[in-house]
Amino acid sequence: MLARLLLLVVEVGVLLGFGAWYSRSPCAVPCWKLAALCVLGSLAFSALGLLVASRAQTIEAVSGLMNTVMMPMWIVSGVFFSAQRFPGALQPAIRALSLTALIDALRAHMPARRRLAQVAPQLGVLGCGWWFASRWR
Repeated sequence: MLARLLLLVVEVGVLLGFGAWYSRSPCAVPCWKLAALCVLGSLAFSALGLLVASRAQTIEAVSGLMNTVMMPMWIVSGVFFSAQRFPGALQPAIRALSLTALIDALRAHMPARRRLAQVAPQLGVLGCGWWFASRWR
């Protein structure tokens, strides 16, 4: 887990550095707020990975199960397509996904400079995702 968090620092640093270089403007968000969002997201997904991995017997099975869990999440959460484009009946389930909460929190926080209190519902979903996945292993 510590190795993953250290790698997270490098990944986010490279992405923010490239974004600042490409747009020729520094990141206007305080680093500690961005770090809090990234760490909470990392904890939620690490717990989800541990939950899925604890159910499988082989590494190949873990890979298949993670693809089964993550692929639908990538499709409906707003990474590639807007989550608003999916039917209204699916919206509550889409809003309950950890990835949707993380994306919404980052999109609201980074360019709009909203305070962390304004993204409290998304932080709650991430925290609940972490708590649920870490308890059900």
